[in-house]
Amino acid sequence: RENSLDYLTILNWIRNGATYREEKGNELIGRLEVVPGEVVMDLVGERQILVIGPWMNGQRLDMTDQVRYVVTDESVVQITETGLLKAKKSGQTGVIIHAAGYPPQSLQVIVIADPIVDYPLVDRNNFIDDYIFDRLRQTSIIPSELSKDTEFLRRLCLDLTGTLIPPERAREFMVNQDPRKRAELIEILINSPEFVEYWTFRFAELFRIALSAQNFIAKTSQSYWEWVRHSVSTNKSYDQMVRERISAQGYEGPVMHFQPIDEFREPENVMAEQARVFLGRRLDCAQCHDHPYEAWTQDQFWGMTAFFGRVTRLGDNEDFVVIDYPGGHGPMGRGTEMVHPRTGEAVLPRFLDGTFLPKARQNDPRMSLAEWITADQNPYFAKAAVNRIWSYFFGKGLVNPVDDFRSSSVSTHPALLQALADDFKAHNYDLKHLMRLIVQSRTYQLSQQPNDMNRSDQSNYSRFLPRPLDAEVLWDAINQFVEVEEEFEKRRGGRHSARTRMINLMIPDLVPAHFLEVFGQPTRLAVPERAGKPSRRQALHMLVGSTYTSKLVKRGGRIDRLLAQGLSRQQIVEELYLAALSRYPTEQEQEEIEVWIDQQPPGRQVWEDLSWSLISSREFAYNH
Repeated sequence: RENSLDYLTILNWIRNGATYREEKGNELIGRLEVVPGEVVMDLVGERQILVIGPWMNGQRLDMTDQVRYVVTDESVVQITETGLLKAKKSGQTGVIIHAAGYPPQSLQVIVIADPIVDYPLVDRNNFIDDYIFDRLRQTSIIPSELSKDTEFLRRLCLDLTGTLIPPERAREFMVNQDPRKRAELIEILINSPEFVEYWTFRFAELFRIALSAQNFIAKTSQSYWEWVRHSVSTNKSYDQMVRERISAQGYEGPVMHFQPIDEFREPENVMAEQARVFLGRRLDCAQCHDHPYEAWTQDQFWGMTAFFGRVTRLGDNEDFVVIDYPGGHGPMGRGTEMVHPRTGEAVLPRFLDGTFLPKARQNDPRMSLAEWITADQNPYFAKAAVNRIWSYFFGKGLVNPVDDFRSSSVSTHPALLQALADDFKAHNYDLKHLMRLIVQSRTYQLSQQPNDMNRSDQSNYSRFLPRPLDAEVLWDAINQFVEVEEEFEKRRGGRHSARTRMINLMIPDLVPAHFLEVFGQPTRLAVPERAGKPSRRQALHMLVGSTYTSKLVKRGGRIDRLLAQGLSRQQIVEELYLAALSRYPTEQEQEEIEVWIDQQPPGRQVWEDLSWSLISSREFAYNH
C-alpha cells in the first residue's frame, strides 16, 4: 500500500541503488514472539495482539504492523493489518503470522458465546477428559451423551482389532449389566490375537512393507513383516521399535527397509522419511535451500542426511547384508563420502540441534541418531508418536496433518498433546497403555449423535465424528458379513488361503484388488496417506461391483445358514443387522422391512437385497 512502511522501505532501498550486502549487527535472528500465546474472547469483544521480533544486536522490535496475518477460519474472527482481532461467531481458529526472515508463528483464538449458567456436570474418566471438557465448558459447548453400548461395541472392536463383532458376542455385551463391562471389553480386545493382527497391519503400512518397497524380493518383505508382528505381539516399547528400525544392520527384520539401492533409498530420501515418521517434521524443502517457511536450513538437512551416508548393501539380490560401510553409500560397498551440494565440502553427521556426532561414535552413526531421536529430552519424538496414535482413533491428529508439525501448526489442544507426550514417556513408550488411555476416556466414548450445542463442532471433540473404514478393513468386513471365502487374484507366485483377511497379508501388493484401489489403499511406495473421501467410483462399485454383488449370491454363506435354521423373518432380520451394524433394527426399521418383504416375491433374493442394502449403507462403511 502506498506510503505504508513496507512501501517506503522498498522505495528508499531502490533510491539508494538497490544494493545487496550482508548487514552486520542488525540482522534478523530467532523467532517471532506473539503475545498473548492464546486468545479467548467473547462475541462482542476485540483483542489486540503484539508481535515482537528479536534482532542480533539485542533489540526487541515491535513488528505488529509489519507482518502478514492469515486466519485459518475467517468465519470465526477477522484481524486487521495492525493485529486487532474482532470476533464474528463462536468457535476456534488459528492465526498464522508471517514475516520476512522469520519462520511463521501461530496463535490460537477461541471465541465463546454467552456462558451457560447451568452448564451440566459431565463425568470424566481420565486426564484426557479434563482437557477436552474444560475447553468445551470454556467455549460453552455441551458434549453429546455417552454412546450406547451397541455404538461403543462396534467402534471399539473396529479401532482395536479392525474386525466386526460377531452377533452372539454383541448379544452378550448388550445384556451384560456389569458397570465395568466396557473396561473389561477393552482389556479383552487389547490382549487378543486380533489386536496383534490389526496393529501389525497398521505398523506394516506405516513402515511401508510391500514387495515394491523392498526391491521386489518377497523374502525380505516377509522378514520385515515378521519383525513388526513380533514387536506388536510382545508389546515392545515404541522407542525400542524406532531405535531398531533406524539403526538396523545385518540381513533380516527392519534392515530390509534400507536394502534397495535406488532413488527411494538415497540417503537424503531415507533421512527425510525418518524425520517425517518419527519426528513429525517435513524437512524436504531444505534439501536444495534453506526452508522458505520454517527454521530448517540446508546445512541441517545434509547434516542429518550424513547419518545415512554409509548405508550399503553387500552381496547380490538374494543373499546380502546391509551395513554402515566405511566407504560410504553405493552398490557393493563402492561409494564416496557425503558431499554438501552447495559448498562441495564433506558433510559430517550433525543432529538437528546443531551438535556434531562425536568422532568416537562415527563408526555406527545411525545408532547414535536413533538414540538422539528417541531420547526423553527430544522435544519432537513423543509428541509425534501420540499425535499419530490419536489420529487412528479419531480420524485426525491434535495437529493435522499428523506428520507435519511446523512453527505455524495450530494444535486444537496443545496442553493435551503435551500431557499425552509426557504420560507416554513416563510409561516407557508403552503403546498399549496409550491406546488404553484413549479408549477409556469418555471423550472417545461419546455418542456420534449431535445436540443443539455441538452440531457444527468439528474440532473440539464434543462428539464422536464418524470416519470411513480403511479399504482393507471394509473388504474384510464385507467378507465377514457374507461368510464366503474370497478367491484372491495372485501375483508373482503369491500364496494365500481363501480365508486370509486382507489386513493379515504380509505382502499386500502380491494380491491386487480393484476394490482396494477404488477405496483408497495406498501403494506404500511413500509414507502412506489416505484421502478418506467418498467418490463416484466407490458409489458405482457399490451398485455393480463384484465385491458388493457376486458374494451375496454365492451359496454356503450367511444367508443360506440362516435360512437353513428355520428362523422367522424377524429373527433373520435381527441376525443380519447384528452381523452388519452390531445392533438390532429399530422398531420403525423392522416394521418397514416387514412391509417391504410382503411386497417382494418369495425366495432367497429378498435376503440378498436386504443384505446388500446393509453393507452398502454409510452406517456399515463408517466407524461411528
